[in-house]
Amino acid sequence: MLHYSVTVIRTNKFREMENQEPTPTQPNQRLGSPSQELPSTSSNEQTQKRNRPESPQRKSDDSAQSPKRSRNGSLPPQSFPQEIIFEILLNLPVQSLLRFRCVSKPWKSLIADNFFIKKHLKRAQNDPEFSKKRVLINTSSIQTGSSIKSCSLKSIFEDPNVNTTEIEYPSKKASRYDWIVGSCNGLICIAIREDTVLLLNPTLRVSKRLPDLGFKKRRGCYTVYGFGFDASGDDYKVVRVFCYQSKGFEDGYESIVRVYSMRTNCWRRIQDFPFGVPFSEAGKHVDGTLNWAVLSRQYRDFSCTIVSLDLAQETYKEVTQPCYGNGAGERILGVLDGCLCVLCSYGRLYAEVWVMKEYGKRESWTKLVTIPYTPIPGYEMFLTPLSVSKSGEILLRFEVNMLLYNPEKNMFRIPMFPYDAFSYIDQQEVYEESLVSPTVVNQHR
Repeated sequence: MLHYSVTVIRTNKFREMENQEPTPTQPNQRLGSPSQELPSTSSNEQTQKRNRPESPQRKSDDSAQSPKRSRNGSLPPQSFPQEIIFEILLNLPVQSLLRFRCVSKPWKSLIADNFFIKKHLKRAQNDPEFSKKRVLINTSSIQTGSSIKSCSLKSIFEDPNVNTTEIEYPSKKASRYDWIVGSCNGLICIAIREDTVLLLNPTLRVSKRLPDLGFKKRRGCYTVYGFGFDASGDDYKVVRVFCYQSKGFEDGYESIVRVYSMRTNCWRRIQDFPFGVPFSEAGKHVDGTLNWAVLSRQYRDFSCTIVSLDLAQETYKEVTQPCYGNGAGERILGVLDGCLCVLCSYGRLYAEVWVMKEYGKRESWTKLVTIPYTPIPGYEMFLTPLSVSKSGEILLRFEVNMLLYNPEKNMFRIPMFPYDAFSYIDQQEVYEESLVSPTVVNQHR
């Protein structure tokens, strides 16, 4: 950075010198040539000039004209406009920004500013190169137990071998299985044995343990989660849905819903699910809502419904689904480029991926791709779409691994991770690196 600024300034200086009129000389003479006559001076005059003390005025003029050099001989850095510094820092990864907080107090203040944090997050979310996006991978191994790692999303699409980094967080134990609830604006929500919930920024290495709920689960009860952001209230919220069978299977299921607000730092109960109970998948966060595929009972039959919870109003509504073809089976929700998507499976034939381009508008449902059935062992069941590259290649989550599908070439390929033969992948979640802290509120004002 320093060499760049000096080079620009010196180049401009040379351009000024080139544009200046040359000093007039006598005809047929060149500056510095041996034939050029120089004014003669006597030896006494030269001695007097050397011994004559230099005036203070001349010293100050020389010091003003000649910039002081540092110990290594380089010129001092030139100051950039604040707008340029702001724009340069916006494009840097979080790890670099954390180091640059030590450069100066103004830089530290700028990087911690809420407006800068918001702009940096927006830049990361809209980056088509995926340079600031990563994938959380929850793995289980017979030998080493459970662990959560992360890798670059870009490397999955571009590199044949993917390197992973271990995610560190409080209360981590290899012998225990922790569940990734979801991600939002660089924050990760992790459920630990369904008793403890943790908010974590893995890049900042800052975490917050949520207060205990103090709720005794009934026998046969299972828990479904959701994590998202309420933009109108500038508040992150965690939703826990306790599902249990009411009396008998014919009577269906009931639910109790609790919501945690980061702004108030407490749990409270809200209206129960109006359309049955959600599946075991966590709610998908899109535009300030959490969305679940729900098993509902209508007309003595069970059907799949998409239920949305508005995090601002804390009210439910049913999301209209696309027009599937005959034989449509299981439906699994996902998020692609910030849009709600549905993977609809047609047995062991093929699966369709539908994307809702404008949330809440039925006419915006668009069929993105039809994926043929693959007989690869361990990849028989389609699960959640995770991401789409610029070239149209789709990253899919399967039961034990991930799979890339190229619609143009109609080809599958498996990204290689550094795991042993006894390891398998339970969960994957895409997130972007950010400066958002789980312990600070009002970061988006």
